[in-house]
Amino acid sequence: MRFEAKQRINATLAEVESALLDERYLDFLLKHHGVLLEVQLLEKKDEGEKIRRKVRYRPRPVIKSIGPKTVPPEWFAFVENSTYDKARHELTFTNTATTTTISKMLVNTGTLRLRDAGAGQTERTMDGEISLKLPFLLKPLGLIGERVIHSEGMKILDAEPPVLMRFVTEVLRTK
Repeated sequence: MRFEAKQRINATLAEVESALLDERYLDFLLKHHGVLLEVQLLEKKDEGEKIRRKVRYRPRPVIKSIGPKTVPPEWFAFVENSTYDKARHELTFTNTATTTTISKMLVNTGTLRLRDAGAGQTERTMDGEISLKLPFLLKPLGLIGERVIHSEGMKILDAEPPVLMRFVTEVLRTK
């Protein structure tokens, strides 16, 4: 399943980029974002024009059980492996589930782009793919699962701009 989302953020491109790359932002995000239970920077490498990082996220579980089986919260955890290109204002990512069983079935990749929208605003566009690799007889369930994953991912994404704006206002602009 392909997806695309566009958002307007009331901050300049430089402010948005600075916030997203600031290591303090992840703790701020965890504290102020209602869906995330864990955000942890695992690795960050600044290579000049590119920044590579690994960040572990664990959102609140959205499914408590599948039939009689309880779904462990860890099934929802994932690691973002990303590269941010400063010149292009573009982040490419692969989100990999931390549970081996889930990571073998779920593919989530994409690109986040930042663009100056004028008047002190930034447009953030994200596009990518969510795909569940299931056996043939379970394919119909895969389509439903992809829609659920997309819907929950959009909740996480949609809840972020107010937190990002708050970080810009309370942290970056008070320097």
